[in-house]
Amino acid sequence: MTRLKIAKHRQEVRALKARRGVLEHIAMQHNEMMAAYLLERRLRPKAPAAHYLSVPTPQGSRHLYVRKAVVEAVRRQTDAWREFSQAMAEWVRINKKIEAALRQIGSGRCRKIELKARKVR
Repeated sequence: MTRLKIAKHRQEVRALKARRGVLEHIAMQHNEMMAAYLLERRLRPKAPAAHYLSVPTPQGSRHLYVRKAVVEAVRRQTDAWREFSQAMAEWVRINKKIEAALRQIGSGRCRKIELKARKVR
């Protein structure tokens, strides 16, 4: 592999590491989170919206009613959870890309070993 290709891989790793740093910052925030999703449903057409919390369970999901007074607080917590989980998923993808690029750099830096055929006695 040429030095130019190795330099491009190094540049790619630097950019991915910068993005990974941003994602780690998101994951390390002190926001209060709720591992659930907020659903808005209208029980009848033109009726006011009712809010439910969809909580994942091993058997499926469970919906819990959310009072109107606490909807905004719950929305902030579920949004923080969504941002965290998406950041962690992207973090995993970026780590795989970094590993692949580093392996290419390593294989590009390795010298080829030429083995000569042995003499038959």
